[in-house]
This record gives sequence, structure tokens and C-alpha cells, in this order.
Amino acid sequence: MDAELVSCICVTRNRVALLKRAVHSFLHQTYSPCELIILFEADDIATRDYVRLLNEPRILVLEVQAMPRLSLGSLRNIAVRDACGTYIAQWDDDDWSAPTRLTEQMAAIRSSRRAGCVLLRWVLFNALTQRALLSSQRLWEGSLVAQRGAVPRYAALGRGEDTPAVMQMFNANQLVGLDRPDLYVYTYHGANTWDQTHWDTAIAAGAQLLSPEASQSIGLQLQAFAHGALADART
Repeated sequence: MDAELVSCICVTRNRVALLKRAVHSFLHQTYSPCELIILFEADDIATRDYVRLLNEPRILVLEVQAMPRLSLGSLRNIAVRDACGTYIAQWDDDDWSAPTRLTEQMAAIRSSRRAGCVLLRWVLFNALTQRALLSSQRLWEGSLVAQRGAVPRYAALGRGEDTPAVMQMFNANQLVGLDRPDLYVYTYHGANTWDQTHWDTAIAAGAQLLSPEASQSIGLQLQAFAHGALADART
């Protein structure tokens, strides 16, 4: 059976250093075919300058009007609308995906015959303290990979817009959970959509602190991907 196109949806704003890592992460995916849709607003000059340097046919750039300001959920819906893939993958600009993330999640979808897949745990990395944690178990919305037609419209919210969509799919028995925390690193950097209170009470609550050695290794891995992004994108 031929592999189906996966469209990775990346809505970004003024986070070029982090976006580079997300692009690099996409370029190293073992799954094929896939495309990355980078959507940004017209007043985000730094992102515009960066994406102009990209020379990769698998990356689609969407620039949308800055005013009136649209919610994050509305921007995600625009990117999904313009995606070419049968499947979409949420691809947050400040997180990191392992090279086999799409391969593993698509395999889980096929074997389960469900419409989508989310990770049940992931690695958390606090960039301010340089410490890594193993999350508690739940449906982590940011890891969604699913049939485009099965994903409900994202709520028109500035944050938390992906939770209703994932919960609707879960309640309809459309999701399979994959316990592979090695496939995803959620990064807290102090300028996330949610603040530190949310990190402390919702994201990192119940998480297991990893060893200093593991934290250092994860930090170096994230740095390596960030530093290599622009060079790889130009080739």
C-alpha cells in the first residue's frame, strides 16, 4: 500500500530560533511523503525573512493578514484548509519531534484502524533550568496525527484550541494512544502560549524528574537541531 501524504501544520509568530529547530526536525523525518506548512502573519518580519531562505519543495509557506488579528485556532484551521495531505500532524514551532515520529504514529494508526494517534507521554524540557522530565500519562494534544477529514475544526481560541478537537475524537473512539515519550520533547522557554503557572500545574504536574545526565543529553540534542536548521534548509 502506498504511503499517504502527511501535512505537518506549524503556526508560528516571532520565534525564528525555535522555528529553525522545528524545520530541522521535519527535514529529518523518516516518513515519506510529508509536507510542512508554515503559517505566519504579515507583520512578522523576522519569520518572513527566514522562510525566504528556505529552499525545500516539501515546505509550503502561508502568509496571512495581520489585522484583524485571528486566534491561534483560526490560524490552524486556515493551515489545515490549505494542506494537501490526507493526514495532518500538529507541528508546534517550539517543540521537537524525533525523526521517526511520523513513521511510528502512522504505523499505530494503520495497525489500530483508528483515524488518529496521540502520544500518551512525552519528554518535557525546561529551557530556563536546563532540566528534563518524563511527563505523566494523558492525551497530549500537541502530538496529534490524524486523518484530515476526521479532525474537527479547531476552536477559535488563543490557547487551548486543540483540546476540544482531540477530546471530540477521543469520545468518538477515533484515537489510538502511543506510549512513546522518546518521540517528542515539549519545551518550556518562558514565552510559551501558556505561562509558568500552567507549566507547573498542568504540564509538569506529576512528571518524573530525569537525571542531570539525561537532561544534558536532551539539551544538547535540541541545540544540535536548532543550529543545523538553516544550513539544512538552504541545501
